[in-house]
Amino acid sequence: MTSTPPQALVDELEALGPRGRRRAAASAANMFAADVSAAAPVGDPVPVVLDAEDWSQLSAGLVQRMRLLDALYADLYGPRTVLATDVAPVAQLLQDPAYLRTAVGMPTRGNHHLFALTCTVARTADGSWVVLEDAVDVPDGGGTTLELRRVLSRCAPTLYRSTPLRRLHPFFDTVRTSLHQRTRADGRAGRTVVLTEDSSDPLRAFDHSWLANLLGAPVVSVGDLRTGSGTLTLRLPGLDSDPGDAVDALLRLVPSPLVDPLDLGPTPLGGVTGLVEAARCGDVEIFNPLGAGLLENPHLRSALPDLCRQLLHEDLQLRPAGPDTEPATWLGLDPSGGDDLIERPVRLRLLVMGTEDGYEVLPGGIGVTADDSPEALKDVWVTVPETAAVPGVGDTDRTLEHGASASGLADVSGPTELSRATSPGVLTAYPAMTRSIGSDLFWFGRYLERVDSTARLLRTVLDTVNDLDAERSASAGTAQAVLLGAVTEVTTTYPGFPALDLRSRETVRREIESLLTDRHRPGSLAQSYSALAHTTRTLRDLISDDIWPVIARMSQHLRTLGGQDSPPPSPPQEQGLTEIVDGCLTLSGAVADSMPRNLGWDLTEVGRKIERTMSLLALLKSVLGRRRSRAAEARIAGAVALITESGASYRRSYHAAVQPELLLELLLADTSLPRSIAFQLDRLGLALDRLPEVTPSPELRAPLIALRTRIGGWEPQELLHPLDGETSDGAPTAFLEEADAAMDTLRELATAVENRFFRPSESTSRWGIDDV
Repeated sequence: MTSTPPQALVDELEALGPRGRRRAAASAANMFAADVSAAAPVGDPVPVVLDAEDWSQLSAGLVQRMRLLDALYADLYGPRTVLATDVAPVAQLLQDPAYLRTAVGMPTRGNHHLFALTCTVARTADGSWVVLEDAVDVPDGGGTTLELRRVLSRCAPTLYRSTPLRRLHPFFDTVRTSLHQRTRADGRAGRTVVLTEDSSDPLRAFDHSWLANLLGAPVVSVGDLRTGSGTLTLRLPGLDSDPGDAVDALLRLVPSPLVDPLDLGPTPLGGVTGLVEAARCGDVEIFNPLGAGLLENPHLRSALPDLCRQLLHEDLQLRPAGPDTEPATWLGLDPSGGDDLIERPVRLRLLVMGTEDGYEVLPGGIGVTADDSPEALKDVWVTVPETAAVPGVGDTDRTLEHGASASGLADVSGPTELSRATSPGVLTAYPAMTRSIGSDLFWFGRYLERVDSTARLLRTVLDTVNDLDAERSASAGTAQAVLLGAVTEVTTTYPGFPALDLRSRETVRREIESLLTDRHRPGSLAQSYSALAHTTRTLRDLISDDIWPVIARMSQHLRTLGGQDSPPPSPPQEQGLTEIVDGCLTLSGAVADSMPRNLGWDLTEVGRKIERTMSLLALLKSVLGRRRSRAAEARIAGAVALITESGASYRRSYHAAVQPELLLELLLADTSLPRSIAFQLDRLGLALDRLPEVTPSPELRAPLIALRTRIGGWEPQELLHPLDGETSDGAPTAFLEEADAAMDTLRELATAVENRFFRPSESTSRWGIDDV
């Protein structure tokens, strides 16, 4: 059977032409890959279109299937009457490791046990629908469905304007409201969190974060939760003695056997000790309930038609697919690159979720081609009858589906005063700040500064080395060696340039290329950017969609630095580094414009100011810690002024050529210069003062006071005076020891912040070189 799309859509596809369709597919794949941090999928802008009649039939079958699975779960983890009949595959069920006996008898607050189901279906050649697979224990697809709609609608907007179709966001609004009503207790709004694992599959991690965003619940890891006296609480940033915030519901997006090592056995994930007991006591409800994976048993799936008649007294509408099932085909792009559209078999992944009235099916989904060619992702449309009003097409819904998932980094700090009125019966639930979220925000700030400072340093050094390379003077050679050595010292990529023969251009070129592109080299630009991108994606449920195009462009420019994905000749490395710096500026602006000034902002600011101060001290120590000839120092100081963007301020303050002593004085003491040390310490002190504390923390205040006292006592003339009166080239100064001591104090402060507000296991990030 071949499905015919609406004529208006066919006309728009013809208007786009082969070139426009391929361009839309390529743009969608690149945008999707940048958002998800995965290999670019094959995207097909030609949607799978279901009319109202087809959807009514399919959605009714899906809701019935969910009702049946819910009834089965209630029986298998309750009275177990089906095990006493000849219908159920008793032996296979009892032997299934997914049958968790510890979950028997757990209470539920709502009218149903199951919360979500992902069902993979296909249409047969005769027009009927069959089920290929059920995902009950860890359902997914909701976030990916919305992302696919958002990306394809941006890359092929004329297609989406051609056909009235049902929107997706009203579905999530309904589910979120239902979740709110189900978890509220004692006249207060219940708190729901989404438990995820550190998945090696970036698409799965992305999908879970998006779903949490849509449901308005924070993403947590097992380390963010603790149990005690039958209750489940969030670990808040601060001391372990803090009682934490009570959790009323846990949306579980990790396999059931991994959640509690006490009752379910040790697992690689670690789990939350005592979670099963808390659920058994009824103090926390788990969605989907523990042990739901039993419903995915293949023997059970084949018995569903008989079980449906036994439990629901109805005939099963969606039957299992048989071995000889011939799937229907749908119009799509030719995978071989031809200009004509062709028919391809497609399977659909559709999501069913619980509401106050029962169950509802997301009016859309993910279409995946199912032939011998590479898989292609297709959007699933559900059209609206011509006589009906288009539901959910308000400005808010259209805006959200087309890109604005959030207004920025969300308010995750705690209660605030709300002036807007709320709907009757709606209780305000304040967002939560977990330790892992706080740690991610802190490291987001650090990695952003690290990428920015590394890119600025490499760009200026490349420019300066290019200028000096043509000279044969001793001062030019000295300045070149000092600046290249500074790259190694600031990035800590030892042995680096000091161990190389700098007279060999090829050797220098290879080292620079390694610093630009080697993602496995701690301290390199590529590795620091990978850490920034990963940390940004862990905050996906908090960050505005406007950030992802910036991340995509930065990734592309980073690839071109090593000549990858770029036709020869590659663009100059200096140009690529300028694009990276511009991307960091854009990210900084996006965060500053959208992030509420709360605990999350303060932790990000602390991370940024610590990292910028550390980088600046390392740079100044490496280039000014030893005396050189005046000619060489003039060249070196000029490069430092470019890196720190202090040239204009220097010229306004001192009517003289750039001199090391005067430049150091400016960078140490000018509180109006955004890249000076004085400016960083002032802002760092303000951010630390705003951090929540029951009593002042000396471990936070003492290092900052010591740092300010030490740096405030520095006199540039004395700092840069050679020790013991040495006059030879490269003579050490007091600044070497003083800068090391200041950086040690800064590391002490960074460690104190992490120990005070994050759990110790997160004090070292596995995603980047940790210099604290």
